[in-house]
Amino acid sequence: MKLFKPYVSWRAIINVIRVLLSDQLAEGPQVKKFENEFAKKFGKKNVVALNSGSSALELAYELAGITEGDEVITPVLTCTATNIPLVRRKAKIVFADIDYDLNINIHDVKKKITKKTKAIVFVHFGGNNRGLTELVKICKDKGIILIEDAAQAVGSDIWARGDFTCVSLQAIKILTSGDGGFLICKKNKDYEKAKRLRWFGYDREEKQKKGDTDLKEAGYKYHMSDITAAIGRGNLASIDKVLNHRKKLADYYNGFPYLSCHAWLCINWREGGESHHHRNDKYTIFKKFKNSCPMMDKLEGTYKIIPYHHGVSLKQAKQYAENR
Repeated sequence: MKLFKPYVSWRAIINVIRVLLSDQLAEGPQVKKFENEFAKKFGKKNVVALNSGSSALELAYELAGITEGDEVITPVLTCTATNIPLVRRKAKIVFADIDYDLNINIHDVKKKITKKTKAIVFVHFGGNNRGLTELVKICKDKGIILIEDAAQAVGSDIWARGDFTCVSLQAIKILTSGDGGFLICKKNKDYEKAKRLRWFGYDREEKQKKGDTDLKEAGYKYHMSDITAAIGRGNLASIDKVLNHRKKLADYYNGFPYLSCHAWLCINWREGGESHHHRNDKYTIFKKFKNSCPMMDKLEGTYKIIPYHHGVSLKQAKQYAENR
């Protein structure tokens, strides 16, 4: 049984064929439609389509104004894509410990906040939003920027409450477009700037209307293509079906005392386990930021991801769980 399996609907396949037969493969009408449909489906605003969730993180850190020496509190356990951009920006990474559910430990976050703390990163690990509501209040009270890595949180009941929310549409995510991502901005001014930065710094809509326009800031080539958007739009139409099946699997797996399930992740609490993601402070580029994370030390190697996707039947889930 595969640990991960991308969900690709027939609508997605048909959409891609239509785009390939058109004369618009790069960013075009499909991208705008995808942005609008995603925003409407999940009740969000200021949604910017990008070529990856990693690009969303890069832009979020830039829009947050994170520069050399700024302290950023971030979980020690997450995909390395969460923290790699902070290294490039020469920020001072402050690793926060985790709790038993593998989400960031809010108590440890409070202890590690200083006058130099510029931002806090909340990762919905496995789609788990435990701690987000409390962290929103903490950041508001202290004037700290809150950035959500919501790569695994699409469909969750609580998400996109921070100043910036980064969504991944990579192949194995709940909603996939093959690759791609969204950046959701709380403030309109950040939204407008994000749209410029994703395409070299130009206001693309203004440029299309007026032709050559002035370039006032250095941006990136982070925009989404119509091919990517076509896949995403097709799969978005089936997202309720995908989420409902995962909920059924979660309800079943949670009946076992040694299993714990969230929107994306099922954890097997037994010795000798493995995780798809590892503590970041084990890697050379992060070692100078290593600090005290006792719960991470305790839980390391005791959990692993188990199959939890649309391709897993309840019968297969039963066989897998009972044999663990």
